[in-house]
Amino acid sequence: MAVALNGMKVSQAYLEGKAVKETKALMAELCRHFYTLGWVSGTGGSITMKVHDHSIPKPHQIILLAPSGL
Repeated sequence: MAVALNGMKVSQAYLEGKAVKETKALMAELCRHFYTLGWVSGTGGSITMKVHDHSIPKPHQIILLAPSGL
């Protein structure tokens, strides 16, 4: 099964796969760490990370964004 993201089809398996899960966990850990250090406010957002997965062509790799205002 594939879902459309920004006009491109991305497999559901990729979205639920190891690379995406690890990147999400790393982003959450970094956000907590940056907040603890006082580098970001609690609602600032603007933290992005690209999911690197060598089995996916670079144009189809996704970028994760930390939500703002939460």
